[in-house]
Amino acid sequence: MEEQFWKACYDGNVEEVIELLQNSQINTNWQDSDYSRTPFYIACCYGQIEIVKLLLNDGRIDINKEVTPLWITCENGHIEIAKLLVNDNRVDVNKALNNGQTPLYRACFFGHTEIVKLLLNNDRIDISKANNDDNQTPFWIACENGHIEIVKLLLNDNRVDINKADKYGRTPFEIACYNGHIEIVKLLLNDDDERIDINKDGAIPFFVACKNRHTEIVKLLLIDERI
Repeated sequence: MEEQFWKACYDGNVEEVIELLQNSQINTNWQDSDYSRTPFYIACCYGQIEIVKLLLNDGRIDINKEVTPLWITCENGHIEIAKLLVNDNRVDVNKALNNGQTPLYRACFFGHTEIVKLLLNNDRIDISKANNDDNQTPFWIACENGHIEIVKLLLNDNRVDINKADKYGRTPFEIACYNGHIEIVKLLLNDDDERIDINKDGAIPFFVACKNRHTEIVKLLLIDERI
């Protein structure tokens, strides 16, 4: 019966889910043997919003079990489900994987701008929490991956530590120079509040731009008197 319930959540079969939820003996938090995914997790993962609504209204559902449904929702960019979860105070909005990657980090990693907006507007979000492996923040990973709209959002939020380096000492500004993301480099150089410490690593941002032959970035840095 549990496997049937799990499959119905996976398929988005609303009528079958309703019928199975009426059985008081069913284990609604049953996990599959492959990846320990609950029915609630799998519904969030595959964007089955009507199923998610049903399960959120069932008191038997453990909405923070294991890898959280919010985490996979943010990774996959399901904005409407993300809204439901973020607005539910039972959901641990900062619960991360063992490597420390939060839902916000995953949304920034994959460039899901609307989800990042949603999370930034929630007071419970820890917006500068770094992962455990590399000490990379959501802002850092957005700069590395070239997601300029997300960089703009985070840059406009004074809670964000925009100079926080990873465990190798690389700042968000340096990694943008390293990867040749010229629009992000321009954005950081023109920050009105001048919060960016462009010499935090000495000559390293200039060095990596030269090393990787990012000519236009080198030109920008050469005419900046702060370098």
